[in-house]
Amino acid sequence: MKYFFTILAILTASPALHGFGIFAPVSGENGQAGHQDGTGGGARFNDPMGLARDAQGNLFICDARNHVIRKISPAGIVTTLAGEPGVHGATDGIGSAARFHFPADIAIAPDGTLYVADSGNHCIRKIIANGTVSTLAGDLGSADDIDDTNTSTSFTPTTPQLDGKGAAARFNTPSGITYAPGGFLYVSDTENQTIRKVNLDGTVTTPAGLAGVWGSTNGTGPAARFQSPMGLCIGTDGNLYIADSLNHSIRSMTPTGVVTSFAGNALAAGSKSGPRLEARFYQPTDITCHPDGGFIICDSFKNSLYRIAADGMVSMFTDNSSTSPSNILANPSAVVCDPQGNVFVSDTFSQQVQLIIEKFGMETTLVNGTRQLKLTWDSLPGRDYQLQILGDQGWSASSLAPVRATSDKASISFPIPAQKTGIYRILLLGF
Repeated sequence: MKYFFTILAILTASPALHGFGIFAPVSGENGQAGHQDGTGGGARFNDPMGLARDAQGNLFICDARNHVIRKISPAGIVTTLAGEPGVHGATDGIGSAARFHFPADIAIAPDGTLYVADSGNHCIRKIIANGTVSTLAGDLGSADDIDDTNTSTSFTPTTPQLDGKGAAARFNTPSGITYAPGGFLYVSDTENQTIRKVNLDGTVTTPAGLAGVWGSTNGTGPAARFQSPMGLCIGTDGNLYIADSLNHSIRSMTPTGVVTSFAGNALAAGSKSGPRLEARFYQPTDITCHPDGGFIICDSFKNSLYRIAADGMVSMFTDNSSTSPSNILANPSAVVCDPQGNVFVSDTFSQQVQLIIEKFGMETTLVNGTRQLKLTWDSLPGRDYQLQILGDQGWSASSLAPVRATSDKASISFPIPAQKTGIYRILLLGF
């Protein structure tokens, strides 16, 4: 695997310097769908979706259209943890003997156990360390399809009995899952328009929403309404945060089931920064906590990521307006942060898992009368980094010697070229 830290630097007469994010393909090849274990660009995915990251730096991915669960080690090695590539089904078993059907999201418990929202099988699966897959909750392969076609004024809807334990519970296309510090799971039961709570013994309850009834009403328990809720995360305040996708908003739910609007507006889709309730989203599909406070929001419809800061201000984290072709997302569906604030993205239609380096610096200095451009980035101590330049013939190494990082930050300086526009990247050598 190679990490490409791409920096678009535009120098003006000021000379002002503008940076446009730093993208690094972690695994997969842009636009190349398939299934292949391997390293970096040698791996292949088919619509990667849900992401989880453990304390050791391993990533776990729902490779949705391959119907398998994949793992990317910190060294960039991609393996298939469970499921048979390209074969969907509804079978418990060990490793490749298990079958999934369009797994959509994944969560990890402190002991390393994985929990999967197996959306096409309408259930919650469990994977332990040796790859054994079992069904924690839901009737494997069976959905509770809510009939919303009856418009008769005399029709009185009856709330279906979806709660229960293990196979007695029912879901309909669950597509978001997160582990709560209290030792249970929250699940977005997307087509039932509800939020479910799943204890680790398989007992399922519904803390918010009413099955089969959508809307945007704030309220407590069954009085709250959602419209295709998807990605979830637990905030530092202990509340659940929900990407309520077709309501164009982020909702918040307290442990007692009180649902309020946190960011965006259910009645106004858009793409707008600002205070959180004045911000606008199109179709948020995932949300994850940022270690500096606040959240990163994945807006799949607009191929964008947003940052909600700890003070509630929303800003564009990255989108496709950049002039750098390496910074283009294609239907990103899931995000997760590492402790340094770097963001991993399941870039679904690009068939890649990407890494966006948030914390980097660029500055100009004067050395012996020559103006210098200094680039600084997060680094791995003891590793070598090479400056590369994009030219007419593609990327090429600069004449500068590789930089060996001695700490978690590294930098390189070089004279600003006569041409005041350049695209540079830092290549991590050795993968």
